Amino acid sequence: MKQILKSLLIFLIFWINNFCLSQRSYVFLDYTDPSTLNTYPPTSNDDQCKYFIKILVSGQLPPDSLDFDGNNIIYPNIVLASNNETASLFTVSFISEYGNYFISLGVNPWGEISYNYSCIEIDKSKINVETNKLYFSEYTNFASFFKLDGLIYPLELSYDQNLYSISSLGNYYYLVKFKTIAYINSQTNPWRVDILFPGSTMISIFFNDYNESIPEIDSQEIVDIQLRPTNEFYSEMGFQHGPLTTFKSTSKALQTQLFFWDMQGSLHLMAKPLFGIPGNLTYTVLTFPSLQNINYSLSYPNNNNGFTKGFVNSLLTNVIYGGSINDGAATLSHYYDNSSLLNIYSGGYFGLKNYSSKYFYYSFQQRSSEEIGVSLPFPFGFVWGNNSYYHMNVSKLSSLYLADEFTLIFKDPITGQEMKLANIIPVNIVTNYDFPEIINFQTIDIGKFKFIVRINIKSQWGVNFFSIDPIEQIKIIINHEHLISGTIYNGIWEFTLNGLIEQYEKITLVTLCDSFHLFYFGDLFSINYPSETINLPKTKFKNFNYIKDLKNISFFYNNISATNQTISNIMFLNFTNINDYKDQTIGLNLIDSKSLRDLTYDSYFGAGGSLNDAQLKQYYFAEFDSVNNQFQIRFNIPANTIPGRLDFVLSFSNKVHIYSPSLPNSYQLYVYPLNIDIQGPVFTNIIKNPNGNLGWLVTIEDSVNGLDYGVISVYGLIDSSTYNFTIKPSNAVKGDKWKGDYEIYLSNSICITQDYIIKFVQLFDTQGNSATFIKYMDLSDSGPIFFRTITNPFIYFYNDTNINKISITCKNEIFGSNSIPPQLLSFSSSTSQLDVGLINKVDFDFDSFDDLGIKENQFPIVYLSTRKYETIQCISRNTSIFDKSTRFRCSIEIPIGFGYPNGILLSVYGFINNGGYFSGFCSQQLLEMNFSNFISTNGTFTLDQPYIKSSNKISNLGGNLWIFGRGFGVNCTVWVRYIDDIGFNQCVTTTIYSSSILIARIKPTNNSFTIVIKTQSTKSNEFIINPIGFYYNYTAPTSPPLPTNPPKKCLGNPECGGRNNGYCNNGIGCVCYTPWLGEDCTSKVIVIPQPSTNTTNPTTEIPINGGNNTKDNNLYRSLISLVSLRELDFNNKQVKLFNFEKWVYSEINNTTNKYLTTISNKNSVGEIVETNITVVLQWFEKNDTVIFAGQTLRMNPSSIKYTVNITSYSFAQNLNHLQLIMSASLQSSKTDDICSSKLFGNTSDGDNSNFMKLKVNDHSVYGRFIKRAIVDNKIISVDNSILDDSINPDSNSHKSETFIGISIPFYSDSVLVDPDFSLLIDNSPASSNDENSICASSSSKLSKVQIAGIIIGSVGFTAVAIISTIYIIRKRKEQQTIINKMKRVSQSVN
Repeated sequence: MKQILKSLLIFLIFWINNFCLSQRSYVFLDYTDPSTLNTYPPTSNDDQCKYFIKILVSGQLPPDSLDFDGNNIIYPNIVLASNNETASLFTVSFISEYGNYFISLGVNPWGEISYNYSCIEIDKSKINVETNKLYFSEYTNFASFFKLDGLIYPLELSYDQNLYSISSLGNYYYLVKFKTIAYINSQTNPWRVDILFPGSTMISIFFNDYNESIPEIDSQEIVDIQLRPTNEFYSEMGFQHGPLTTFKSTSKALQTQLFFWDMQGSLHLMAKPLFGIPGNLTYTVLTFPSLQNINYSLSYPNNNNGFTKGFVNSLLTNVIYGGSINDGAATLSHYYDNSSLLNIYSGGYFGLKNYSSKYFYYSFQQRSSEEIGVSLPFPFGFVWGNNSYYHMNVSKLSSLYLADEFTLIFKDPITGQEMKLANIIPVNIVTNYDFPEIINFQTIDIGKFKFIVRINIKSQWGVNFFSIDPIEQIKIIINHEHLISGTIYNGIWEFTLNGLIEQYEKITLVTLCDSFHLFYFGDLFSINYPSETINLPKTKFKNFNYIKDLKNISFFYNNISATNQTISNIMFLNFTNINDYKDQTIGLNLIDSKSLRDLTYDSYFGAGGSLNDAQLKQYYFAEFDSVNNQFQIRFNIPANTIPGRLDFVLSFSNKVHIYSPSLPNSYQLYVYPLNIDIQGPVFTNIIKNPNGNLGWLVTIEDSVNGLDYGVISVYGLIDSSTYNFTIKPSNAVKGDKWKGDYEIYLSNSICITQDYIIKFVQLFDTQGNSATFIKYMDLSDSGPIFFRTITNPFIYFYNDTNINKISITCKNEIFGSNSIPPQLLSFSSSTSQLDVGLINKVDFDFDSFDDLGIKENQFPIVYLSTRKYETIQCISRNTSIFDKSTRFRCSIEIPIGFGYPNGILLSVYGFINNGGYFSGFCSQQLLEMNFSNFISTNGTFTLDQPYIKSSNKISNLGGNLWIFGRGFGVNCTVWVRYIDDIGFNQCVTTTIYSSSILIARIKPTNNSFTIVIKTQSTKSNEFIINPIGFYYNYTAPTSPPLPTNPPKKCLGNPECGGRNNGYCNNGIGCVCYTPWLGEDCTSKVIVIPQPSTNTTNPTTEIPINGGNNTKDNNLYRSLISLVSLRELDFNNKQVKLFNFEKWVYSEINNTTNKYLTTISNKNSVGEIVETNITVVLQWFEKNDTVIFAGQTLRMNPSSIKYTVNITSYSFAQNLNHLQLIMSASLQSSKTDDICSSKLFGNTSDGDNSNFMKLKVNDHSVYGRFIKRAIVDNKIISVDNSILDDSINPDSNSHKSETFIGISIPFYSDSVLVDPDFSLLIDNSPASSNDENSICASSSSKLSKVQIAGIIIGSVGFTAVAIISTIYIIRKRKEQQTIINKMKRVSQSVN
């Protein structure tokens, strides 16, 4: 019977189970991004695709695994991400080869879900590459961008990462930055990028050479090379203050030049421009310290698309490391109290030697966690001794409950030596700690690249802190000040985050038991939000068309003289599809040498880079102008920066950045300061112990900007006594802010025998440039070390690296009976418990005693530390005189959330006696002495206390202002007090979050103002806002004075042709009366009939019969031609050439004719730009005067005046200029017994022009070239020069020919010139005594008589486009000969 019942029971259970299973059903919900199921491989060089599927399965008895089926599925990985009583959330990842496939996922036999997916092979044959020009900036190095047309899905490119970096800009655009190693030693084309594909195939992309982006350098332009030090061996003055090299560039190129300091071809450091003037600019480059003798050389670009190496030198560096901690011993002491939850571990380090002001690093680390610590110098941790022999003791606060054993670490970062107290077993080891859960994750875009992030975190053991970990950037630590509601066990955290960080990796969460948990971005975080992943915000912008969207960039001011003044400016931006951009954040950052120096941006290795979060605070942001339907960005241009193109970057998102050098020339901003100064003040003279004084007399010089203020710290090498000196021009003993003497004197009334060093210097000039020296840098600081090195104020004293050290033999030295350091008699805190959710101020009072006396002006420091080694310092001041017994006090405001919930440890260090010994007391020592050592924070933690921590930038023009902090709420009111207000006035707020408030309608003010937040029960701290000043009061400097000709000696016998011809003006030379002309007033204007009109081109043919009052019946013909217009770069290398051949003629009246021609030219984006050249010829039959460019000019009878106008021209580069080339010739029909000559110089009759004189026999052609023109409606000076050295003229004894170049500087709209020409006759033939003469036979015996000739008067051409042309046509064949000659010249130049 029992057996039957048992069988029935088994059957019943089996039947019930099968019935339940048959009734089971599941609902499958898909949260996969469908766009990811049809894709390319992850990179261009992969041949397999990766897929990621998210499925939520809900129903009774939710499954803990999934079944799958499909084809071509490689490495499937099914992960149960999260589950509860009703659902399971799965992530499925797998790999597939090329093709179209399916996969089904389910729980058999109760349901499944299927997917079709495709792995698409990249069709290289359909890819079309669009490239942009190669450009250079200090920020990007050599760079360009390209687009891969033909791609249908986003693609990450594979390439040789040793040569360049490539990043996606979105919309199939890519930015490539070339690394120095790719081009500086390259023997092949370095400007080629190879995109790698499977099967060892590639697409090669070629860019133009760099000569279009940086100037080539002639070795003759590199002068005054100074090796610092000058000898081969160098001992560092401060750690990693390596040797330097300075040199000067005499190049007139208005652009930063590129120099690399080459370390045997393996390391290339970029030289930095620091100070000087254009044409005399000093560069400085770090010579990387090396313990082995290494050869260095200077590399710079040449005209062969490569780099030249020169100035080789060898150097060996003795790197200073300071004392060693290896000789010491470490001990551990421990105190804990269950009732107070106080748990202290103290590391003692004894027998250490030869300390020298270094930073030590104190940290703790669990076996599976990251190291957490703090870096501090003396006096932290120093408890006994002097620098020759000392002990240290540091207390670490810990929890009673920890997840693992841990290690206390004491480290010298400079030597790398460390002492460890390892495998410390906690009081209680937690084994059942939970995995923290992110309940909710939310981001809010508040504009200007800032986001609010809210995270709800649940943890059984409570959150200690968490960090946001970007790749290759500093971690962002989120502490308890960001807790806005709930508790550390289940609370909401809110903070603001920069949306421009390129890539975040993970969130690292640390609980109160120090267990570490990692949440990677892209992971699912909660079953309640299956469609969402952990992804911190990034400013996004889709479908940006790099070339077509940006329509125009212009500036309120351009071509600016930023000499000794910061200039406020406005950038105007427009887009073809402006409506797509109206809500887009656009940020502007200047990336010129001066601005990068202000950002302490380090680009020494020439690899390009990205600005970190702190540097991004320098952005200026665009505002949309609805009236003009465009954006405008207000910004300030720094004073005395490098002249030429001022580089900038426009940022639209974390990926889309536009670098200005890549844009058309018309979009560029140019500055032309007369002085260059981006170096801080420096020492130029140092006298040690002058006139018996202990210390230094230093001369500080900054010849351009002048000294603003500075700090110098002096340090005792035995007792660590420190003296800080404030430096400002008002306390100079001699001189002014540009050059002044300052006393750095120590008291020697009570002293010990020891050396003192200057351990720290920081000097600022009036434009914010600094020069910094640090004996031992804090290596945990994120600031660029190399940048600090080249701004060393001791730059001129590298041959004496002990210049900052003095020795004192003390006559009044005090010796005690033993080496007992100062004692601590009392130490008390004004509180033992805090609610660190409130604003708190704590006072500390303490008394010290020493038989030898407490050293004067040495102030102990109270350190407040949390369990994660956050440390703040409270520097004391004495409240009694310095004596054997001395009382001290200090006060400090405690940061919100500091030390919550485990408390704050107190310690005090830095007591120094007159015998050279110091002392200090760690927290555990204070506890053992029954002094205050701990402040409890585990009670109430107020969350609604408002506190303002930071703000966005606001200008003096007023507007909206974001403030950031904590404890804000809907019941808060914001109040503001301006400088003229008696009290606070309530502000209008438009948006309020717990951590940020948007304030509207801040009124314009040039002064700082104060913000405070009030609630019904309390108020925040008072926060001071300093607005950025925009002052649009720039006045362009007056144009440089127009050129005046130098005085000339009056010539002739009689002088100046006699009293009827002219007179001698000693300040000018000979001034001639009409109709006489020439240097000696012996050439006479002749009157001829108006020549016939040439209807083909603007030329005038004037045949001259030589028989006038002479026996000479020769025929003379003169031809003056406007040959061509060419564009030259800053090295005077020809870029483009235009010959004038076809003109359109029209008659104005019987003495005036007009000619028009057009030249066509492509701009930087390939568009055709036409430039019109109009010439008006006017004949003068009698004396007259005309006014041109503000100057009155005399017109002789039988003169012809050319008025030439040139419209806008599209320059290839803004640093380029035009040159108008003219030819002039004079030829005689007589060929024997004759001479010719030519002369070029300055006129002397007060018209401040150049003259050209061609002479054949006793006739001459005289041309006058005015040194001014009207360019863009401004009168400017122009240069005229003879080009015969580069263009071979056809000259012999009976023919004289020359070519004249008239330089036309860069311009925008138009150029106008107005030259004139006259005819003269003389009877003095050319001879071998004349300058530049050619003779067929001896003509040196001929006497000098007055010249008859054709004077082609004044050709006044300007700097932007004027062309004055005069042709005296001999025949069309001769004209064509000149054109052919110019074509040959063009071919030879190119």
